[in-house]
Amino acid sequence: MDANHNLVLYCCTFSRDLLRTIRLVQSVQKYNIEKIPFYLSVPDDEVSLFKNKLNKFDVFIFGEREILRANPKLNMKKLYEVPGSIRQQVIKSEFWRLEKAKNYLVLDADCIFIRDFYQSNFIARNDIPYSIVHEGRDLLQATNKFGPKQTKHYFLEDREPIKSSLNRKGITYDYGYAPFLWSSKVWKSFDENFLIPKNKNFLDVILNCGSEFTWYGESLIAYQAIPIYPREQLFRHYHYENQYWIDRALGYTEKNLSNNYLGVVYQSNWQIWKHYGEKRKPFASLLWRLLIRQLKKLVFKIKIIINLIIY
Repeated sequence: MDANHNLVLYCCTFSRDLLRTIRLVQSVQKYNIEKIPFYLSVPDDEVSLFKNKLNKFDVFIFGEREILRANPKLNMKKLYEVPGSIRQQVIKSEFWRLEKAKNYLVLDADCIFIRDFYQSNFIARNDIPYSIVHEGRDLLQATNKFGPKQTKHYFLEDREPIKSSLNRKGITYDYGYAPFLWSSKVWKSFDENFLIPKNKNFLDVILNCGSEFTWYGESLIAYQAIPIYPREQLFRHYHYENQYWIDRALGYTEKNLSNNYLGVVYQSNWQIWKHYGEKRKPFASLLWRLLIRQLKKLVFKIKIIINLIIY
């Protein structure tokens, strides 16, 4: 399917996230009312695995090297020497070169939809998507109170160098988090105005500062390839487990979150008590992690109770 659509859904994943990916695909199948095309790229040697597991769903599965081959400036050997998390950022940011769509919603495997969605949720007018632009206050406020305390440091560390590279001063914006809503026009403008003149490719800049959505957002502001129609985050994103506990303590469930969010992201780096396809850890290790998690959860609940009593 090679038509250049106005909008497609896209996920870059691999076998360790197989079950998470199945959960995501199931949610898309359930809530994708207008049947927006859904593309899934995986390592070339895992295409058969994913096609076999997802054969009953409307999803187009293909090898990730098809994306990488679309940019001859990429050093394929170097790309497969860097950590997989870096490579995935490059793959997601280069998807536009396949000309599958004018705009694409980039879903991670730990995303799930929780309500019906339509193109109008993502497209402001004609072929112009909304732009995710905010100041990250939701995350910064939560972590300032309940930790991790170094979150603001990392927040600025991931954004300030990119802002500086594109010669912008002023407010530090956040252009995430997953899912990301991207215009091919913005990526093309970044390529033509920044990468090509400097004789660089996207791997070069992501190795310099690894935040693909910040490179997109700063390029959006710098080169104005499309009009900016700002939106807040589309999904409720639980970066840390304590955010999840706070919401549950306040009575928030997927059902009432769906009043304001299209979906939820349960970050895979903390949702360790469930097995979603990665290599199983030894039982003793899993038991220890579970005990530590329950202890942290108890301490956190005590903190919430104390704060409620004080305030």
